[in-house]
Amino acid sequence: MRVLFVAPDMERGGAERHWATLIGALHRRGVEVRLLCLTGEGALFEEVRAEGVPAACVHLGGRADLRGLRRALAEAAGQPGAVVTRGVSPQLVGEAIARRAGAAHVVNEHTPLTPAGDLLPMRPHQRLLTELVAPRVDLVIAVSERQKAPLERLGYRADRIATVPNGVFDADVAVRADRRLTRHALRLDADDFAVLCVSNLRREKGVRGFIEAVSQAREREPRLRGLVAGDGPERERLEELAAEREGVRMLGSRGDVPDLIAACDALCLLSHAEALPMSILEAMALGRPVVTTDVGGTPEAVIDGETGIVVAPGHGGAATAALERLAADPQWARELGARGRERQQQRFGGDAMVDGYLRALEGVATR
Repeated sequence: MRVLFVAPDMERGGAERHWATLIGALHRRGVEVRLLCLTGEGALFEEVRAEGVPAACVHLGGRADLRGLRRALAEAAGQPGAVVTRGVSPQLVGEAIARRAGAAHVVNEHTPLTPAGDLLPMRPHQRLLTELVAPRVDLVIAVSERQKAPLERLGYRADRIATVPNGVFDADVAVRADRRLTRHALRLDADDFAVLCVSNLRREKGVRGFIEAVSQAREREPRLRGLVAGDGPERERLEELAAEREGVRMLGSRGDVPDLIAACDALCLLSHAEALPMSILEAMALGRPVVTTDVGGTPEAVIDGETGIVVAPGHGGAATAALERLAADPQWARELGARGRERQQQRFGGDAMVDGYLRALEGVATR
């Protein structure tokens, strides 16, 4: 089976990390996969290519870039059996490629959900274009059960929506550096309780709430330390906020996330909108408890009081109390992390994810 993946780019982010993992795993399973990026490449683009997967970027300059569009549509000559897309522009271009090649068009939906259960709002023209294409899509693969209802409201057919949760391979969270050395580099003392937030620095990710929760929790648990790994449009504002608070450090974009998770004692992601974050699954795979919000697929992964703590989005007091509880009882935190590791292995493993995508892609390609 030949599968063409079409993305805007492969910069560092949860959806991009998921695709890098999935594409590489399908390649190792013998699937003829190819990656096409429309606007840019990115660090994960090179990781995919290093796996031996053919990858190209047309550097599309916009809808008026006819030359770039022609290069993208030329991918139909490779006769893929399925074209998998992520994002509005790739969905439009992928639909055209699929129809030219006589292939199935599969949308992989990573759009976050808001607390109200709606997909994160799109610009008016993006929503219009999505609604035009949605009825023609052959299959939508969601990453959370909660995405199904809002996808139907966009015009996707209910009988063409499947759910395959994100998954993590042990190799993807392999720790390269000694925990003590990483903690020393992060200026953490032996008795510090370190909580890591890994996120794109966008408003909906709730990083401001994380910084404030750590700062407030330190009034009762001074051993608590907060670390933020990531980059994005909110970085300058968040750096200014962190500078005003004690105990929180901004690390910028990092390529050693597993080492950071292993060096810390918990992970915290207080998003106002999510699908199924890879950072949560990575923390669970490394046996770290998770503090997160009840949005999107997060409660499908994190069981409150069993593998972590789930709080209402925007509830700063609950987040502060959760961090205080973990820092005050490190043994309980370790127990939560151990149960999280078991849950990740049982329900969010890499092989289970790849099996799910293979079944879905083979079924729709045959149809």
